[in-house]
Amino acid sequence: MVRLRRRRGLPLLLLAGWAVPLPAQSSTWALTNARIETVTRGVIERGTILIRDGLIAAVGTQVPVPALAVVIDLGGRTVSPGLIALTSTMGIPPAPNTSSAPGEGRGGPGTPGFSSDRMVAGELTGAVDALKASREAGVTTALVAPDRGMFRGQSALINMRESLDAKAVVRSPVATHLGYQGVGRGEYPGSLMGVIAAQRQTLFDAARYGLLMARWDADPRGATRPEHDAKLEALVPAVQAKMPVFVDAGNENEIRRAVRLGEEHHLNLTIVGAVEAWRALDAIKTHQLVVAVNFPRPNQVTGWRYSAGIPNDPADSTARQEAATRLIERNPAAVHASRARYALASGGTRGGDFVSNLRKAIAAGLPADAALAGATIRAAEVAGVAGALGSIETGKIANLVVSSGPLLSDSAQISMVFVDGARYEVAAKAPARTTAARGAGGGAADATAPVAVAGTWIITANSPQGAMESTLTVTQDGGGVTGTMASEMTGSTPIDNGRVQGRRFSWSVSLNFGGQSFEVSYVGEVDGNRITGTVTAGEFGSFTFSGEKRP
Repeated sequence: MVRLRRRRGLPLLLLAGWAVPLPAQSSTWALTNARIETVTRGVIERGTILIRDGLIAAVGTQVPVPALAVVIDLGGRTVSPGLIALTSTMGIPPAPNTSSAPGEGRGGPGTPGFSSDRMVAGELTGAVDALKASREAGVTTALVAPDRGMFRGQSALINMRESLDAKAVVRSPVATHLGYQGVGRGEYPGSLMGVIAAQRQTLFDAARYGLLMARWDADPRGATRPEHDAKLEALVPAVQAKMPVFVDAGNENEIRRAVRLGEEHHLNLTIVGAVEAWRALDAIKTHQLVVAVNFPRPNQVTGWRYSAGIPNDPADSTARQEAATRLIERNPAAVHASRARYALASGGTRGGDFVSNLRKAIAAGLPADAALAGATIRAAEVAGVAGALGSIETGKIANLVVSSGPLLSDSAQISMVFVDGARYEVAAKAPARTTAARGAGGGAADATAPVAVAGTWIITANSPQGAMESTLTVTQDGGGVTGTMASEMTGSTPIDNGRVQGRRFSWSVSLNFGGQSFEVSYVGEVDGNRITGTVTAGEFGSFTFSGEKRP
């Protein structure tokens, strides 16, 4: 039982709420009788953490408690560093619906997917509900960056405070982010081959731009001033290895492609995603990884979608599926065994899913202490803030999670979170109610109530042939959805079987090529104005998709 008590007559305010930090957040807190997982210095079975002005002032078994401290007796509960989510889009507004004007070419002001000069820290807004949900799942810090485009911009590291204001930003910029999504809409670069060529040429151009600017800065007399290019200028620190470059690369081909790009341009490279890292261990051993634990389904993994189409004994399909799932969930363990430098990330999933997927990785062979380190101190190292976050040490930011047992154990329940030294209590989660129980009892909100999806979405399918973009326009009536899906290749097609259940949004379209009809099905999960999920296209296999809702 957690107890707050007075200290030398100090008045203590006991709040009945569960999501509001206690007053005087700059006051001193003493967490006593705590089991402390420091991450970097072992486990203290019974100790005290002293928090003052948002920082860890002391930690150990013999910590003097100041007279003005608010003492919280944790009664043996576990305190861990807050988790760091390295793949988040929280608080980023939708990208503007623009296209390049004729003749602008690469890097024009309106070119979709080319946003190397985009500074995420200056755009963050809203996301109060997402901040709260992340805190309650034990995630106290996130690296926020756009998840689409070939040059995506520069990320910001934020703490999960009450709002996304300037005080929430821990570091900006952290890295410049690249991906393998083309422009689409019939513009260059719309194909994967075009993206690869455009990225290489742009990085060469940025290196040359940096040399020309340095030469002019050193001696401008008599020299022609280089024409200013904000997008190339933003990439100069990256091509000079002064800023980390995070390349979103999930499957084996993308990982090897990212490695070649980094070596060709001498980048300070970090590979992000790496869900098929076990297939490319030879390529990654000298590079830093951010390994996502949003494990793909077997039919999304390289090779499986082709082998899955081979006729086999129906009785064998379940066994093959289970074997493939085990292989996929062992990816973090395989990376750990290879001695590669890595951190763990959510892959863009919600905080609660991040924790549950970390538990899956542990069940698949990743040591529990390595899993916790991967989501805390190793993640802090990747973000360049290991001196401030990621472990429980004197002088670091007081981002802490209090739970009923080790944070990543199956039965752990979070009861309290500290962010920048501000305390947030977490309400005990009631047992899930069944649909039947909700119907009989009434009153409680139905967890399957449909989210709002009506409007226009830009959907990008990551097919083996490259990114394919479509415009989905829908109307909604409760859980039913109707509308059209349009692309340059297929024109406008009515959607079928449109349905929303909770956050799950699914639909299908019937396409006709060469006189043959086939159905393409989409199943995704909505998170605010974004959706991610899987496309299933018959014999062409399955692949991921993402989308953004236009304002």
